[in-house]
Amino acid sequence: MATAPASAVARLAIGAERAAWNELVAANPGGGEVWSGQQYLEIKRTQNGYRDIALIVDRIGHPPVAVGVLAKRVPLLGEWWHLPAGPAGEDVAETLEVAAAVARLARSRGAFLLKIEPRLGRDAIPAIHSAGYVDTVRIIPNPSTILVDVSGTEDEVFARLGKKARNAINRAGRDGIVVTRVEPTGEHSAALYRLLQETAEGRFVLRSERYYREFWQSFASADAGQMFLAHRDGELVAGAYAMALGEKTTYKDGASVRAKTAYGASHALQWEVMRWANERGATVHDLCGAPPSDRVDDREHPLFGVGQFKRSFAPEITDYAGAFDLPLKPLAYRAWVQLGDRIARRASLAIRKDPYY
Repeated sequence: MATAPASAVARLAIGAERAAWNELVAANPGGGEVWSGQQYLEIKRTQNGYRDIALIVDRIGHPPVAVGVLAKRVPLLGEWWHLPAGPAGEDVAETLEVAAAVARLARSRGAFLLKIEPRLGRDAIPAIHSAGYVDTVRIIPNPSTILVDVSGTEDEVFARLGKKARNAINRAGRDGIVVTRVEPTGEHSAALYRLLQETAEGRFVLRSERYYREFWQSFASADAGQMFLAHRDGELVAGAYAMALGEKTTYKDGASVRAKTAYGASHALQWEVMRWANERGATVHDLCGAPPSDRVDDREHPLFGVGQFKRSFAPEITDYAGAFDLPLKPLAYRAWVQLGDRIARRASLAIRKDPYY
């Protein structure tokens, strides 16, 4: 394992730092990630049994970096630590410096594995591998994504959207589709969850309704999330949820009725999300998930249709380096990869009906 210079030291955040956690994450290089924010860490603790840890990596001559950690204990092996969408750094060298500082702390506390998902481009992969990391399955849902510029005036944001998106938004308005911002009450959450179920049927597995409801309500109560519903003639036709941290907003969940009776509803929803983002002072809206750029035209890719929809807003796909494991205790890590991980996934699905442990 590569070692970080002594100038990088990871420590637990103190009380005042933890109280201002979202602000510290937003000040990270790259503007911070909602996946490292207070609300996401808390929901993973309460709903998935993780231990959430807030770390500060101090570096001589550079601003500190806030690192959110989700830790879970595995019997006989120890803990594995996950840095969701992190750690942050100005470039690959700084990112690996921060990660190595966290790795030292994790190992000293008995962890056998450090899992990272840095927001670096694919050109960083060789350096990451050289530092001892190995490829692994992603956890955060946007290894490739589309980032929409929502800075400036509302008219400027709309003018930057693709022609297809603008036409669909205008068509939705003419057809009487109305998008509203609503509180994630039990009734509204149940309605959006039913839409998600309809979309997921035969395609992917959803978590429980309780998980989504508490997720949505947790973010909303902290003014870090917003639910949107679209109706036509009083009938619900689409819904979405978005999160915010600093100058970024992120599309979290969304679905629409399968019947082709509300053309433009999903475009109108995303436009309302972008208006909300712009009003908050955000500069970037993450559409959260797309096919990788080298498979954008591959109709066999499971995200092909999603990619076509999202690229109507902005054509460029951003590919991140991916997810990586750093074995801190090689024997324990080998046992985890060969057996432990599969057992954990199967047990979670069988006991909690949740494919994510």
